[in-house]
Amino acid sequence: MRALAAALVLLALLVAALDAAARTGKRQLHGAIAYNSKTGASGFAVDRKTKREAETIAFRECGSNCDLIKTFQDACGVVATGGKKVSYESGASREIAEMKALKKCGGGCTVKVWACTSEK
Repeated sequence: MRALAAALVLLALLVAALDAAARTGKRQLHGAIAYNSKTGASGFAVDRKTKREAETIAFRECGSNCDLIKTFQDACGVVATGGKKVSYESGASREIAEMKALKKCGGGCTVKVWACTSEK
């Protein structure tokens, strides 16, 4: 029984070490969401090498009157709105980002736009 426990501990340490090694070699991809709270227009960009590139593309897609720009790296971003409330959050997955944005926005809010990088 002790041998099995020791083997499981070693296996867990090996998996953790491999995961850490994989993360250090991982690309860092940027994303951005632009949103116009008056018209509901939006634009987004994902898998860009720089934050600036992601922001530029998102603004271009949204149009000239966007008043919100949010960025994320190796993650997902979500904009939720309801009435005059607008909320933005990011998270490790679309589901997590949506849950956080809707909670922050409050009752009556819905997700208007979301985007995720491929490295998340």
